[in-house]
Amino acid sequence: MLRTLRGRRGFTLLEVTVTVAIAVIITALAYTSLWRLRPRAQLANVAAELDSLLHGARLSAMANGKNVAVLFFPQYANGQGTGRLVVYQDGNYTLFSSAAAVNFEGYAPASPAADTASQVLDTYDLPQGVVIGPPAGMGASATLPAPLAGLDVTRACTFCGGLADGRGAVVFDPRGRATFYGQNAPVAQPTVGASVSLYASDVDGTRTIVITGATGALRVFNNG
Repeated sequence: MLRTLRGRRGFTLLEVTVTVAIAVIITALAYTSLWRLRPRAQLANVAAELDSLLHGARLSAMANGKNVAVLFFPQYANGQGTGRLVVYQDGNYTLFSSAAAVNFEGYAPASPAADTASQVLDTYDLPQGVVIGPPAGMGASATLPAPLAGLDVTRACTFCGGLADGRGAVVFDPRGRATFYGQNAPVAQPTVGASVSLYASDVDGTRTIVITGATGALRVFNNG
């Protein structure tokens, strides 16, 4: 009878306390690790979404036979973070004409509008914590391997900055080729293409999207 009672003995207060303490420590360590990984995962997700948006704009231009522009507004406060993109189908081919009622230099990202025969296909706001940058892109001395060796990746956005708010645009034509604008005129650039970088302040490194001019092909580079 004594053996049976001893076999059914419960945990002591000390044992319960030690078990709970160990569980709390493990939970805290796991939470800290996940919290540190979260900004990196968010940066990767935003880069993937931006790559998908650009790819979709290119496919839309090829499918519909009309220019499709992706307008970048890096400094626009969107209510949750900084940065807004507008995907614009330029049915009249007048988006970069200063005489047009709706033109790139005068475009208001707060209220995306479209001219006759044109339409806004999509908008995308960068989430809090991820922005277009840093100013040096992948780094002041960064280079890419051939055949992209001549492409500039040392700026946050190589086609932005023609106007005070740092806006820029990528335009895909019906053949899928890309042209880049910083205002109502194409920017001077290497024929190989252009780049735009994303970063989060809590992450050491960037995600850089490269758009080639001749083909409009896209690649994402992970720097760090």
